[in-house]
Amino acid sequence: MKKSFLFLLIISCLGLTFYSCKKSDKESKNFELNESQIQLILPIDDSSSNISDGLTYLQEENFLFSLNWMQNSIQIYDLNSRKKVKDLKFEYEGPFGVLDIMGIYPHSVDSIFLFNQLEPQITLIDTSGRIKSKLAYQTPDQYSPAFIHNAYFSSPPILENNRLLVKTHFYGPLQNMTQSELQEKELAYEIDLKTGKTWFLDFKFPKDYMPDGLKLFEASIAKGAGKYVYSLFGDHRLFFVEELGDSLQSVNGKSDYLPESLPLFPLKGDGLDFRKYSYYSPHYESLEYDPYREVFIRFAFHPYEQDESVSPSDMRNHSGPFSIQVFDKDLNLMSETPFPANRYHPFDYFITPEGIYISTSHPLNPEIKEDEIKFELLEFVEKKE
Repeated sequence: MKKSFLFLLIISCLGLTFYSCKKSDKESKNFELNESQIQLILPIDDSSSNISDGLTYLQEENFLFSLNWMQNSIQIYDLNSRKKVKDLKFEYEGPFGVLDIMGIYPHSVDSIFLFNQLEPQITLIDTSGRIKSKLAYQTPDQYSPAFIHNAYFSSPPILENNRLLVKTHFYGPLQNMTQSELQEKELAYEIDLKTGKTWFLDFKFPKDYMPDGLKLFEASIAKGAGKYVYSLFGDHRLFFVEELGDSLQSVNGKSDYLPESLPLFPLKGDGLDFRKYSYYSPHYESLEYDPYREVFIRFAFHPYEQDESVSPSDMRNHSGPFSIQVFDKDLNLMSETPFPANRYHPFDYFITPEGIYISTSHPLNPEIKEDEIKFELLEFVEKKE
């Protein structure tokens, strides 16, 4: 079984390498996003939720994968029929256990990687839910297992040549972090899928992220257009290298809707102040590469004062106004489209050849329904000069 797993990965990676080496024949266009009024409605039942714990799209079969943490399950929707075709529920322990699923990476219908945050283990399944293999790997000292979260600072794994590049967190108290310490911390490490060994690739935080004081240092990582790119919670720039190990470069990508100076971590505040800072202060979140148009997109969250009646545990899902930035393959900012509060749920979205499908299941949207997930298509249109 292990040999079959490795053979599958090698063949998959060869195909991925061939695809990435093909020269693009797409013309360079100046894109912006438009609300199309085109809707995608997926019916759900009691085993599903209209707010997902993470969505992932697989073009191969036009499948949408939705995580449900409460049930340790994955729902698979066929977007051609607009119906749920699989409801995969997993045990936590034992021979059929996959631990506590936090994130997934569907590489193909036969190779779906499951990640948890507590143990350094990767489980490989297919769309039937059959466990094909489990890999225990070594976490670097003082760093977390792979941090794969499909609805929070998106950083999908990068699979190449039987190695998997994954985002990580380093252990230690946030409040005591200094700039000199932060710039020595790694953002990711690579896992050898044959041996479970791991190593760093000198992909670190910038040397000037916190010149004026402490900021949340969560990152979103994306690979595309021959670059490894990341964005940080409290910085307008995009950081990138062309090859891992190269000197870090950056470009300005300031949102028109965020202030020049972004707020600092509330050191003297309590837990509620930290949540408000994390969710409602002006900041950036997920960065994604769109391979269909060869552009990067980034979510920028605007300053917001949420109703005090919202409980702390619900604050993230009760998000405020935001915008989506579009960058070309050279990381030049092409456009930025703002969206009002309470209309879209900005953590449930997926990118397809048609554009970005974004959920309208915001808890304060008066049109939300318990028995469906509704998406609206944001189309990429050529920007008029």
